[in-house]
Amino acid sequence: MVKDIAFLSYLAVCAATDVKYRKVFNFVTFPAIILGVGLNFFYFGTYGLKNSLIGLIAGFLVLFVFFLLGGVGPGDLKFLAGAGAITGWEPVLWGFLYGAIIAGIYSLCLIIVKKQFKETLKRIGGFFVFFLYGREAPDASLIGGGALPYAFFLAVGLALRWLEINVLR
Repeated sequence: MVKDIAFLSYLAVCAATDVKYRKVFNFVTFPAIILGVGLNFFYFGTYGLKNSLIGLIAGFLVLFVFFLLGGVGPGDLKFLAGAGAITGWEPVLWGFLYGAIIAGIYSLCLIIVKKQFKETLKRIGGFFVFFLYGREAPDASLIGGGALPYAFFLAVGLALRWLEINVLR
């Protein structure tokens, strides 16, 4: 129960700050990592500690390549690592997948509404030229006008996975 409250509070705070300030703050993510590891160890012993540390690493690694390519910021990376420390590896991987799908659908809707299909195709082409030939660095956002608050979408995906595990089963 305590772990669930901590997790859902973490999601809410990080989603709100990402939408409002386009940042996920270290003073939220680092305590969440420590709290997640500590609670898992307290409630589940060495199994909980191991699961929490694997979740932390999985959450970090899942976004690390996207971070290196400029697609997500360091706050998104730390946010998902914190979520993994609290929930473990399995919920964080499914939550990441759900969040990525939701963000993709939202992005597609924005592309259609803003009528930026042609410009988006150019950005995607620029990315592949960069990736394949190492030439000019691409614009990291698929949609002109800035990047999405990705931690928000990750938080929605993680909340959906939490609901799936804790309510729908």
